[in-house]
Amino acid sequence: MDIEFIRGDTKPLKFQVKDNKGNLLKMDSNDELIFTIKKNYNTKNAILQKKLSDGSIHYESGYYFITLTHEDTAKLKYGTYVYDIQLMSSGIVATLILGTITLTEEVTYIENE
Repeated sequence: MDIEFIRGDTKPLKFQVKDNKGNLLKMDSNDELIFTIKKNYNTKNAILQKKLSDGSIHYESGYYFITLTHEDTAKLKYGTYVYDIQLMSSGIVATLILGTITLTEEVTYIENE
């Protein structure tokens, strides 16, 4: 899933986790969801990570929510980044979503706020 938005804007994301039969899954305390943004696929260094275990991913009414805040992107360079959402559960590691995030130009810069 590819995402595009203005650098420095708040961007909410929501997604569901389903099993092979399409049934909604809710993680428990032994499970982990990790959202990672990197500059490209070849680098090991994450620019940003959000995790279910630290509360930066939360669950409500069948959906998981991640919010990219102003602070998360305001100082990043314009351009395209890669991201994924990974599930770790009972020894299973699965990439649920893989895509790009493109940060476009803004008019009001952080220095003007």
